[in-house]
Amino acid sequence: MPRATPLPLEDRRAALVAATEPLLERYGRDVSTRQIAEAAGVAEGTIFRAFATKDELIDAVVDEVFDEARARTAIAAIDRSLPLPERLLAAVTVLQDRTRRVFALFHALRLRPGWARSDGEDPPAHDSLHARQRHDHEQLELVLLDLIGPDADLLRVSPGEAVTVLRGTVFALTHPLLGDERLARPDRIVDLVLHGVARDTPHTEGRTC
Repeated sequence: MPRATPLPLEDRRAALVAATEPLLERYGRDVSTRQIAEAAGVAEGTIFRAFATKDELIDAVVDEVFDEARARTAIAAIDRSLPLPERLLAAVTVLQDRTRRVFALFHALRLRPGWARSDGEDPPAHDSLHARQRHDHEQLELVLLDLIGPDADLLRVSPGEAVTVLRGTVFALTHPLLGDERLARPDRIVDLVLHGVARDTPHTEGRTC
């Protein structure tokens, strides 16, 4: 293997995490450092200059997938001048991508809620983990509220309720056991959230959302 192009440590770590994630989905914790090195285009020794152990690298992948920051950034970047259905379509695409990655790792690594780290340590303190999850949930909710904001007056429910329905629908229809591929397309989810399942009737006709 040729010598890897020098990269700043954080960039090298990020590249190794990105290369390792799909391998974990395929091989779980049995993935070898040789497979990781080949996928990343580096020598095995390069891995251990960025991470002390393979398990430390795997933990970094888990932390990356569970971090909602990337999803929040992507949703925050959606053009607010687009019509509401198009904004929601872009947001659902982002949410589904993250949800599928989380489910894939849960399955491949047999994680449980509040996963234990590979070093045998408990998750970063049970209360601390839940506090982080609540914080991430609240921050994502704020970004989605801002996304809806310009069209809040079109909704029959509060923006907060709309966000809850949107996230719950994405989770349920993207879940590998609960979901249905026919309904899991982003456009179908947005249509379901905005218009429900009933035909237009004298009671619903003319309602935008």
